[in-house]
Amino acid sequence: MKKLLFPLAILAMSSFAQAKTIELPADTIQWRPSPLPGYQLALQKCTTCHSAHYAEYQPPNTGVGYWNTQVLRMKNVFKAPITDEEVPVIVEYLNQTYGANRK
Repeated sequence: MKKLLFPLAILAMSSFAQAKTIELPADTIQWRPSPLPGYQLALQKCTTCHSAHYAEYQPPNTGVGYWNTQVLRMKNVFKAPITDEEVPVIVEYLNQTYGANRK
């Protein structure tokens, strides 16, 4: 009986190890264009991990403090490739484009 169970267990495990493919839907929400330098940084830095959906779905009454917290969270917790000097530049773009101070 043990001789039969081992090959069956190997066969069952191999079916779990096969590669799966996932096709994601096209990204339809883009970062809002802006002459602010943070726009280019968002395209370069933020898009490596997520789309503009993240910014679009934040509460519209958010201020500088909120965006600063979010950018620092991305940098420090999720290890986004953002330098300390880039943080306020990205925050200004997010605040003026998606936050309560949007123009």
